[in-house]
Amino acid sequence: MEADIQKSEHAVSKSFPADGEGTANGKNTRSAAAVAVADPPKVKSGGGARRGYMIVGGISLALLVGIGGYVYLTAGEESTDDAQVSADLVPVGTRVSGLIVKVNIKENQLVKKGDVLAEIDDADYKARQEEAAAGVKTAQAQAAAADAQVQVVEATSKGGLATARAMVSGSSVGVTSAHAQAESARAALTRAQVDLKKAELDLNRAKELRTANAIPSQGLDNAQAIYDVAQAAVAQAKAQVALADETRNAALAQVSEAQGRLSQSAPVDAEIATAHAQADLAHARVESAKATLDLATLQLSYTKILAPADGLASRLTVHPGQMVNVSQPVIQLVPVATYVTANFKETQVGKMHAGQKAEIEIDTFPGRKFEGTIESLSGGTGASFSLLPADNATGNFVKVVQRVPVRIAWANLPQDVAMRAGLSADVTVEVGK
Repeated sequence: MEADIQKSEHAVSKSFPADGEGTANGKNTRSAAAVAVADPPKVKSGGGARRGYMIVGGISLALLVGIGGYVYLTAGEESTDDAQVSADLVPVGTRVSGLIVKVNIKENQLVKKGDVLAEIDDADYKARQEEAAAGVKTAQAQAAAADAQVQVVEATSKGGLATARAMVSGSSVGVTSAHAQAESARAALTRAQVDLKKAELDLNRAKELRTANAIPSQGLDNAQAIYDVAQAAVAQAKAQVALADETRNAALAQVSEAQGRLSQSAPVDAEIATAHAQADLAHARVESAKATLDLATLQLSYTKILAPADGLASRLTVHPGQMVNVSQPVIQLVPVATYVTANFKETQVGKMHAGQKAEIEIDTFPGRKFEGTIESLSGGTGASFSLLPADNATGNFVKVVQRVPVRIAWANLPQDVAMRAGLSADVTVEVGK
């Protein structure tokens, strides 16, 4: 083994002579392998550090270039992700109370302006309309009678016994008419008293239900309003009865007066003036009866709940067989026309004004960008319109960056895109460099 090692060393020494020593003189004191083992090559320690510094410097330079490029490219733009699609929601309510007999729409159905959304039982309102129409005819007949009375009185003023007799006859007609008016007024009073009693029962029932928290306060308010209206109707009916009695007494007095003037052949100017006044009163009653008929017709038309605009009928809250009260909401109508409300920080709106272009991205439609234009900026921050606005004078003030709502209108919105209220959005506004 040792002999083999020595042979190997001798062979190596022949192949790699030492520096300054040839193989011919036989004075090779160490082999190349020994030299390699004894004197390993030295690596410069500063090279690795320089490479590390260069890498860190390159990364830093790239970051600076990227940040600088981003700042340059986004200069003159303000962006926010605190934005959403908005629409002017319209709560559609009832204008009369009653029983829902038909609902013509389904939840989230697209409706047009004027479409009938639901129908209320109109039997009571038709009866009121017919009653009002009959009242108009009665008033017109009374006005015609009053006009005839004026002619009669004027005729009687032209003299003598014949005039007095004609006035007596006309006064008798007035008595009959006044008596009919008095009976009609008493009948109206009876009806008003019945309505008042029913309204009182409904009010007491509503108070009990409200105490038990079974109905909202609006129901109690409606019952109170109906009771107050019934009370006013009773008072009006009583006044009508008193007026009718006075009219009848006046007619009776006119008969007596006509008889007296018949015997005395006295001037009849006062009677003529009275006849004209009665005619004017009769015509005024005609106008009042027409107004009552118009009101009854309006209330009848209100039994059909119509869509005030085009849009989606959402949050349907009524069904057939349900009782509804005045102003009770039926649906929430979401108009087709939408816009974007972007809440920018107060530090971003300094250069914003109406007319500036905006770029909008909707989360529902990833990858698509939409154009818009600033329509207006809110007159105050969102916090100033809150239910409980902050009071910075309480002594514990902490400055918080406020946000200002900015309304953005769509520009060239594609027809295939259905924007819905509440969708999240990202908005970028070009405010100029």
